[in-house]
Amino acid sequence: MTPEQYLAWWEAVEAKARLGARPTAEAMAKHVAERIKNDTLRRRRTGPGQYYRAKRGEPPAHGSGNLAKSIYTTPASGGLRATSYVGSSDKRANLFEFGGCVLKPTSRSVMHWVDSGGSWYHAALRVDTEHPFLRPTVEDAIDDGSLREAAIDAFRPYDP
Repeated sequence: MTPEQYLAWWEAVEAKARLGARPTAEAMAKHVAERIKNDTLRRRRTGPGQYYRAKRGEPPAHGSGNLAKSIYTTPASGGLRATSYVGSSDKRANLFEFGGCVLKPTSRSVMHWVDSGGSWYHAALRVDTEHPFLRPTVEDAIDDGSLREAAIDAFRPYDP
């Protein structure tokens, strides 16, 4: 193979790999999102309105399913290196993932809700404990090789 032929072959490989970068990134994001919805957020189930205090570092319990329903992925962007994101549109997601927040009522002097633990009234509620669901899911998917397999399966049609 001459240097010119080798260069042409390499350019064809790169062009094909560019085509596969976006579908691969999107497949990986979808894999993580589905695992969050169907595994991480379903490890502990409670009924809607049932009081449950999760242990520190444990994912939040699945009650109404609103957190799981709010998980989304973004279309991939980029060329040879593509990026796709997994996120949540639920306003409580950052609070669960990172903790360290003070909740205050938005329209009244106190927040009020009722669950199986009773009737609750708070002028402010400090939430120090994190209950991550995204980071542990990504770490588990990397550790067990399933994220790698999702990437390989998505890239296979573009593999030169």
